[in-house]
Formats: sequence, C-alpha cells, structure tokens
Amino acid sequence: MKKIGFIAGISFFLGAVFFALIFGTGQGFNTVNAEQIESDTVPIKMGNFSFAPLVKRVRPAVVKVLSKTVSGGNSRFNDSLLDRFFSRRNRKREVTGVGSGFLISSDGYIITNNHVVENAIKVMVKTLDGKEYSAEIIGKDPKTDLALLKIDGKNLPYIELGDSSKVEIGEWVLAIGNPLNQDLTVTSGIISAKGRQLEGVGDVYVDFLQTDASINRGNSGGPLINMKGKVIGINSVILSQSGGSIGIGFAIPSDMAKKVIGDLKTKGSVVRGWLGVGVQSLTKKEAKEYDLPSSGILIGSVESNSPAKKAGIKISDFIIKINGKNIKTGNELRKIIGNSTPGTIVKLTVLRLKARKNITKIINIKIGKAPDTLKFKPQDGNGKVSDLGMVIINNSIAVQKEYGLSTSKGILVKSVERNGFAAEFGIKSGDIIFGMNRSELASIKQFNEMLDEMKAGRVIRLWINRNGYESSIRVQLPN
Repeated sequence: MKKIGFIAGISFFLGAVFFALIFGTGQGFNTVNAEQIESDTVPIKMGNFSFAPLVKRVRPAVVKVLSKTVSGGNSRFNDSLLDRFFSRRNRKREVTGVGSGFLISSDGYIITNNHVVENAIKVMVKTLDGKEYSAEIIGKDPKTDLALLKIDGKNLPYIELGDSSKVEIGEWVLAIGNPLNQDLTVTSGIISAKGRQLEGVGDVYVDFLQTDASINRGNSGGPLINMKGKVIGINSVILSQSGGSIGIGFAIPSDMAKKVIGDLKTKGSVVRGWLGVGVQSLTKKEAKEYDLPSSGILIGSVESNSPAKKAGIKISDFIIKINGKNIKTGNELRKIIGNSTPGTIVKLTVLRLKARKNITKIINIKIGKAPDTLKFKPQDGNGKVSDLGMVIINNSIAVQKEYGLSTSKGILVKSVERNGFAAEFGIKSGDIIFGMNRSELASIKQFNEMLDEMKAGRVIRLWINRNGYESSIRVQLPN
C-alpha cells in the first residue's frame, strides 16, 4: 500500500507540474503580439495574443463615407395616365447612403468602392476623431468597383497598400468599416480562398479574396488588413440570402487597386489594353475532335481595325500561351490584356489549322487602347465627369456587316454596364443611336459635342434603332 501510495504521490506531483506548464502563464503557448509579426506566413498561437495594438494603429485611418444621391424624378412609363397614377415616382428626394473607406496618404487621398459614391451629388467623409470633410471624387472605375476620393488635410493618418500576391489561405485578417451604420467596427477572420470570380461583379478584371471576417452593408470600401498592418484587400461584396453576413465576403486585392488608383489619380480614369477578339472555350470532347489541347482559347471573332486583326489573328486560331505562359480561359486572357498598358507587345502562341494539321505559330501583337466608356461633362466648371455606363463605336458599312446590323448609320452601343446609368433608362447592347432630340447623329464626335452644350440634369430624347425597329428613349443626364 505504501509503495502504491508513493507511486500515486509521484504521479500526482508530475501531473501537477505538467498541468502548470500547459495551463500556467501563457497557457503553455508562446505569447505573440501583432506588432511583432514580421511575415505574412508566421503562425499565430493563441494565449495572450491580442489584435488591440494593431487595431489602435490602423483604425484612425479608416473613415465613414456619406454619399448623398437623388432618388426619383425619372418616369419609367411612356403613358400619361400611368405617369399621373405613379406621380410619386417623379418626386425627387435626397437619400444618404453610408459606406466605408480608408486614407492612403497623409494629404487626404481615400479609397472606397465605386458603388458607394456611384451616383453621388455630394460626398462627405467622417474620421475617427469626429471631424467631417467634404470629399471630391477624383475618379471612379465601375469595372473593378473602385473609386478615389480626396479631402483637404495635412498629416492625416493613413494605411499602406500591401502585397496581395503573398496572401495565403488561412492567414488572419481584420475587416474595419461601418456595417449597418455602426461606426468603425472591427471584425476578424481568415482568408478563406483566393482568385474568386463572381458573375456580374467586377467584370472580368478582379480575382477576389474571400474571407470569413464578418462583412455587412456599410462595410463596402473598408480595408481588409493583414497582421503587418497593411491593406491587402478592399471589402466589396458579400454572398447572403438574408442580406447579412454568413461568413462569405469578398475583397478586391490590393495589387489590383494599386494600378487602378494610380490611373485614377493621374488620369481620372483607367486605361485598359485591348486586342479586339471574341473567344470561346472548348469541351474536352470538342478539343479531342479538333486534335487540340484541353487547355486553351478558341478565337471566335476578330474585330476590324483591331490590334488582333492587324497582327494577323484569324478566326479558329487556338491560343495556348501568352508571353510563354499557359492560358486556360477567356477571362484569364481578358484580364491579362485589360491590365496591360496600351502599346505593350505581347507574344501569343497559337495553333492554326493548315493542310488539315495544327501548326504552332508565334504572333506578336501590340496591345491597343480599349474603347472608352462614354463620358458626359457637366457644365459646372469643376472638371468632373459622370459615367453614362456604355461603350459606343462609330457605325459604318464594315461594322454593319460584322455585327449584322440593319443600318450603317449612327453610333453602335457595343456594351452596357449592368445596373449602370444607360441600362437604367433602357439602353441595350446592340442599339444604334441615330438621333438626339431633333438632330441626326453621324459620329461619336458629334454626339459628344452635342452633350458638351447641354447642362447637367437636362432631359434628352435619343432615337434608337433596335433590331430594325425605330423608337425613342427619354434620358435625364447626370447631375
């Protein structure tokens, strides 16, 4: 019994020592401070770890963005009785939306989402210390949902944009913003996935970062911050059936933002590259039938006077590489080209059918400048521009043949931004605008000259040829 008691005593003592080591000071884990983390890949061990030092450092640079818009005032009916019955739709009222943003320089430049300030007539910014500033919209880019604002200030707190290419799945991140009007809320989570493509969001230019950090309405435009205190994403989208966070949020990578914000700051808009091709993907069965690799892109169309046409790209060419790197999808090609500077030479490796055999051909193409989204310049002397949300090209006999149009007159609406200004008034891709008010339109130059003479907010009538049928659409120009 004594021997057993002695053994039991020793066992108890050793157990107590082990317990103390594991659950004593620091809970048996290394104490890690957020400010001590030097690498994005350093594993965070719990215990006395706290986000507090990091939050104190970056939170003062996050701002609340108040965007004032005008709702109503545009009749959607071409019937006077319906217009009278729904007369409340024609009453304009001011609506204030709330979003987030963050300072990226001490002199007052702020990043936010385009959809936060898209139709704003006035933007205010509120900082952590309660100060309010009137903000100028320097530029907006609907294709990436980014916008650049500017407030007057000196020695303001700011956050640096980090390197999103080094972000790893499972890495800790913080989201800071104003969810549901709750000022400067901080939530934590991890990077859940990378390279997400969202249908109808961010066009084809954005590969989103996915996070489970809680993001709700009002977080839009706020920063997603890594443990080094740098912004690696701009919170933009959530997936939710209820409208609230379910742990599936998406952020625009900081590397994408660097280029876009740089262009907005220096040019007021984003300049993108252009090849002028339509692409298609092949099923594995089709690739086998055509004796083609399962990975690559089939050229389905080549636009006249495009860089691709000038370089000799042909319909049914099969692109397998760009600048020596394998390429798999059309979205991948459009993203690479769109993010390239016009004038850059790219090398395409293509398979071309010749004498019933696929031969490899190297084609060097000088990237062109993508057709600009149509702009309207308000006559208020401040030099700002508002986006009408459509891309147009001059019509011609060649364009008529290429697109199968019913006429070669006017200007062709090549594409319309989803939920954009033009789409709001019923303008569609493929429409031919052949007149404005009581004047015929022959070119984009004439169209822009007529718009330049008109005041912001004026209602105009556009004459449209849609699939051979002519009608008119009333459009109220942006304020």
